[in-house]
Amino acid sequence: MRTLWLRLRTAWVTLTGTGAAASAAFGLLVFAALLASLAIPRESAGLRTGALQRVIAASQPSDRTVIGTLGETTMAGPGGVPVSAGNIASAGATLRAQLAAGGVRVASDPGAPPAWEGLTTGFVPVTGAAQVARYGRPQFEMAYRTELDRYSRIVAGRLPVGGSAPAAAGQPAVVQAAVTSTTAARFGLRVGSRLDAGPVQLVITGIIQPVNPAADFWTVLPAAATPAVSPATAPQLPYWIGAVFIGPGALPLIESGLDTSEMLVTWEYAAALGGVTTGQAGGLEANLSSLVSQGVTLFLPGIVGDATVTINSQIPSILSPYIAAQNAAAPVLELLYVSLAALGAVVVLLGARLVAQRRAAEFTLMRARGAALYQLSWLVFRSSVVIAAVAGAAAAALAIGLTPGDGDVVAWWLAGVTIVVTLAGPVLISVVPQRVAAPVAGRTRRRAGGRRSATRRIIVEAVLVAAAIGGLIVLRNEGLTSGNSGLYQSAAPVLIAIPVAVVVLRCYPFLVRELARIAGLSRGVVGFVGLARATRTPPGTVLPSFALVLVLAMVAFPDMISTSVTRTQVAASWQQVGADAIIQAPRDAVIPPALQSQIAAMPGVVSTAGAEVEDATTPAGYEMPIVFVDPAQYAAVVDQAPGTRFPAAAMSGHGRIVPAVATAAAAQLVGTAPNDLTVGTGTVTVELAGRIGGVPGVAGNEAVVVPRQGAPGPFEPNLLLVGGSGLNGAQLTAAVSRALPGASVTLRATALAALTTAPVTQAAQTALTQGLATAAGFGVLVLLLSLLLTAQSREITLAALATMGLRRWQAQLLLAAETLPPVVAAAIGGLACAWLLVPLVGPSLNLAAFSGTGSAITVTPAAFPLVGSAVGLVLAALLVLAVQAVITYHRGSARALRIAD
Repeated sequence: MRTLWLRLRTAWVTLTGTGAAASAAFGLLVFAALLASLAIPRESAGLRTGALQRVIAASQPSDRTVIGTLGETTMAGPGGVPVSAGNIASAGATLRAQLAAGGVRVASDPGAPPAWEGLTTGFVPVTGAAQVARYGRPQFEMAYRTELDRYSRIVAGRLPVGGSAPAAAGQPAVVQAAVTSTTAARFGLRVGSRLDAGPVQLVITGIIQPVNPAADFWTVLPAAATPAVSPATAPQLPYWIGAVFIGPGALPLIESGLDTSEMLVTWEYAAALGGVTTGQAGGLEANLSSLVSQGVTLFLPGIVGDATVTINSQIPSILSPYIAAQNAAAPVLELLYVSLAALGAVVVLLGARLVAQRRAAEFTLMRARGAALYQLSWLVFRSSVVIAAVAGAAAAALAIGLTPGDGDVVAWWLAGVTIVVTLAGPVLISVVPQRVAAPVAGRTRRRAGGRRSATRRIIVEAVLVAAAIGGLIVLRNEGLTSGNSGLYQSAAPVLIAIPVAVVVLRCYPFLVRELARIAGLSRGVVGFVGLARATRTPPGTVLPSFALVLVLAMVAFPDMISTSVTRTQVAASWQQVGADAIIQAPRDAVIPPALQSQIAAMPGVVSTAGAEVEDATTPAGYEMPIVFVDPAQYAAVVDQAPGTRFPAAAMSGHGRIVPAVATAAAAQLVGTAPNDLTVGTGTVTVELAGRIGGVPGVAGNEAVVVPRQGAPGPFEPNLLLVGGSGLNGAQLTAAVSRALPGASVTLRATALAALTTAPVTQAAQTALTQGLATAAGFGVLVLLLSLLLTAQSREITLAALATMGLRRWQAQLLLAAETLPPVVAAAIGGLACAWLLVPLVGPSLNLAAFSGTGSAITVTPAAFPLVGSAVGLVLAALLVLAVQAVITYHRGSARALRIAD
């Protein structure tokens, strides 16, 4: 084992040269970047698939079925060949194959409802069953059903099998039948009872009990399990209807004796939706919708040939809301993925720069000995290939292991981009600087003039800014789209960070020079020297500055989205309920004063307001609710909601004419002039003094609110509004149920929880939070790498200053003055980038899926996440500098100075 380790180590050193340790670190960075590119989108897809499964599980089992129907006459064909049970089963197998070809698999697991097939007749009048007075003859439909033994249990007798043909001409065919116990009780049937249905005589052989009465097996027919009354249609009397179940052998008998035009062949299958992923939901919904609208064409050999089966299913109605929310959330999340991939690529490039820094002396020596650029490129490229292969395989294996499922195809595209950066970045960063080296003795070194370098920089910056502006224009014109075609628009944060970073890098030297000039006016030299060094050799270059700008934007912008979503959800909960809690007394009951006092004294309750809701009638005959309240108490509760305040001051004063406020619809009925409203046996004369949006606890959009002093009788509240975000809902509900049985309690916290825990909303918010955490992690890596690239220079500076007698705190202050300006500049650029994301990208985001309200959400800038992110970046930089200073002083200055020599 030790020999193998030594061989691997030797091979690694041979491959990476003097940058063995740096190359290992580079490999870890590539692994982290690839893992983020793969795992975050895959995890998000897994979360959305979990949300889809929660949506499916919340639906009714009967809604997760596919029902096919075909008329018996169509299936029998022009020849009128009777349809047998075998024909129905054969057609069912063909139908299942067609459904499977359309992406609809039939459930076969033990927990799924059994698939069944059958044939049903129309209703036929019968004799022999108990008939109610003043009702017509009962009518029965006959149904053949497979799986009858699994959907029912036998109470008496046995299940029907078949029957017998007429013994002689003019005699009826005898058909065995079973009925439910409810049907038997209603019509006075027992085992052995006979029902005459014209050419068919039914013999009851069994009484059954439904196992699951809510299953489609029993509900698809109106009276399959329980008899019902068919209302009277003059001149006919009302009559009872019921159903009997027959065996497969009875099909030829009833088809030859009864009207086949009313017979219907039915197939019902439970769809296998347990394995449907978020990527499959759209195709499944589209296929099923197509089948529902067009039907399924079956070829039935030996019967009719081609026949179109009508398909009915509620599965599209289950999937459609989820798909709409998913389509809205996917582009927003993809914007996050692309930005994270860009951050990962920057981290990879910084790692490549670290390797190039460690191998710079090696490559310079090789160039001096005559090595060509392509030879250096091959050395760097082959090590990059090995690193990319090993890190890529490990990241893919770990990502697939941690996030099972189909994942998101975008993840592989982003991982591919990271691989390309891994292969090309080290070559460009390590080899391009060696172009200025003289490989042949005596050849003069060519130096690019300052003017040429400045021109080249201007051209590169102009191209980058133009590409960024072009992407933003495409984003505003076309909006965000998910998939590979929308990657350009999804890179919007990256596109905005490019011009911001260009501006920051352009303005940085001028601002730092001005700060150095100001610091030079003071007596101390520490600040001046540090700022002067920062001006001449800024530790942060283009790549780290761009990365820090993007990091701050990607940390702050999702936080602003979450804040906006939370604000919308809270506003929606207030709009739905109107107060933190509403207690509604039962009809004709009032809320006792003792209960009001008990609720007001509960922990977390801030205010309460009783209200008496009565019916009022205008002189024109319009009816509307009138609500008597104490204006001050009512305002104390409802004003806790965001939005317009309740006009309590407008309701001050009381005389013969009572001031009132009303909703817009009620104001049109009442009018602006004083109006008399009839309340019970009394009359209240009201005059509108203001408008309100609605009244909590009062349904509809028509309501008038008046002071309690205007009530025609004693104030008896039947509605209690409770304010207090910290109230205990369970305690409140228990107290109300004990003191006032039958009263209803509505909690705003319950409405808010329904919004925040909705499957799609929760999955999208979780994915957003994971992306934010990943961006923060990349930010830490970028900061550490940026400072690590200049760590040796700072260590030498600290050692030199300590040797010259400069105090430790002064040396640390000098290094802070040298290192922090680019970090602060990047922080300011990040703030600007995040702020610009709101007006430039915010309008293109459809965040309705994140809130669960279905309403549009406007992303607004939030100062706290912006400032918090910037301050955190600066503090992290100070922490790294302090740790390095401690390590340097602990080692001593001699070691650093020897390394410098």
